Amino acid sequence: MTEHAAGLSLTKWLNQQGAASRGALHLLTLLGLAGFTCQLGLFWFVSLAVDDLIVNQQPPASTAMQGVGLTAALWLVFDYLKQQFTQRTHLQLCQRLQAKLHTQLLRGQLALVRQQPNFYWQQLWSLHIPATADFLTHYQVQKQLAVLAPLLALVCLWPASWLIALLMFVTLPVVPLFMYLVGSGAATRHRRHFAALTRLGSLFADRLKAADLLLVHQAHTSQQQLLKNASDDLNQRTMNVVSLAFLSSSVLDFFATLAVALVAVFVGFNLLGEVQIGPVLSLQQGLFILLVAPLCFSELKTLGRLYHQKAAAEAGAAELKPILDMPLSPSPQGHFTGLDWLSVQSEHPRLHAKRLVLHRKDWVQLSGPSGSGKTLLLECLLGQRPCSHKMQGQAVLLTQQAIITPQSLRDNLCLGHAHNDQKLWDILSQVELHDWASNLPQGLETLMGEHPPLSGGQAQRVALARVLLSDASLVLLDEPTAHLTDEQHQRLCLLLRQQLAERTLVWASHKPLPEAWFNRHWQTNNLEVVSQ
Repeated sequence: MTEHAAGLSLTKWLNQQGAASRGALHLLTLLGLAGFTCQLGLFWFVSLAVDDLIVNQQPPASTAMQGVGLTAALWLVFDYLKQQFTQRTHLQLCQRLQAKLHTQLLRGQLALVRQQPNFYWQQLWSLHIPATADFLTHYQVQKQLAVLAPLLALVCLWPASWLIALLMFVTLPVVPLFMYLVGSGAATRHRRHFAALTRLGSLFADRLKAADLLLVHQAHTSQQQLLKNASDDLNQRTMNVVSLAFLSSSVLDFFATLAVALVAVFVGFNLLGEVQIGPVLSLQQGLFILLVAPLCFSELKTLGRLYHQKAAAEAGAAELKPILDMPLSPSPQGHFTGLDWLSVQSEHPRLHAKRLVLHRKDWVQLSGPSGSGKTLLLECLLGQRPCSHKMQGQAVLLTQQAIITPQSLRDNLCLGHAHNDQKLWDILSQVELHDWASNLPQGLETLMGEHPPLSGGQAQRVALARVLLSDASLVLLDEPTAHLTDEQHQRLCLLLRQQLAERTLVWASHKPLPEAWFNRHWQTNNLEVVSQ
């Protein structure tokens, strides 16, 4: 796909995101057009008042002064309403996109999150989503005003001087033409800028986490130079984007100023009687033309200043679109009744299995070398990755990375379900966390916070307790005892066998497990799954 075609595809996707707010966006256009009409009326009444003062040598007529006051007041009202509705619509669009992203993150879980560094997700949330809302509420609305407002101004100029109206009509297309030529590469530069910003943020966060390791290896100097080089690269890309936006604005101002200056010269010589091309102008008509001529370019100039928002939105859409449009299934509900899949394939990476069979109460041992696709297969079964088949029935996945939320220990165990205290303490005893939980300041109500007061092995056992509390009929285990000692591994594996014997289970583990526990075996190798 060419860069132009890709840009059109992204613009179409961006417009689709504003479909639910289409009425509000049309209202913003109408408010902007109403304010522009009030400006035209204000300039008309001002020209009448000045004509009375200079030509008729008398105070301005009361109708002219009332018109000035009324149109000025309406202009301010419409401008205020437009600003308020713009802010509200912008907020609604951001919230809608954030809800979509949040839904995808809930569906994809770690399978989606770990595909990108943490700083990347912060960029999506804090930069790309607002850029999309800015594009819809500012750029798209201004683009409509940039078409309608100059036409309205030309209609008002036509009775005063059809020649000037015709000349303005011919010169107006020059402004958007140069705006396109100057800004045609802006989206590419914005994407490169965001990529550099993500790399620098991720690099900095990674080095902060490894501060102790850098101290041990005395690598501060080399890493400082690495960060400096990345920062210099980001600064250069930032200046490229800023200079392009400045150049675009300067070009538009130059052509708009030149056109208005030519109109002013023509009107001046016409009033002096030196130029008799077209109708003879009065002072009132000439002043009105001079006041309105800049308005023909004002909305186009504003569009030019906002053109960088289009580039920023396209760069954001290039990152948001693949994630928001990713076909992830919601968490399956109901009881698992089994599966018999043929030609199973995931999209990326491309995992393949000729046939997967899983019946109720089957215990499957999933084996294979690291990186062969075990975790990917489990994520496909749970619907956390795009896959050719979808499973029916409620399932739970326990991975090596236990997620502990900042909420209380009770909330981390229950995850929205209701369990009495006795059951929670019994489960904590079974996973050997009773003593640890008893010593917490508020027991089950102790908040875990941003830095939970527990080790990796304790966090894994909290996650294991969640599985035992869950009533899911299908349990997927991915190295559930990876952070535990061999003795704990044996005890907790026996606990899992006793507690989950009546459920369907797929267990991936590099540590030894009794062969007698399993009635099926799946082997992964180079993203190929073989069922035995």
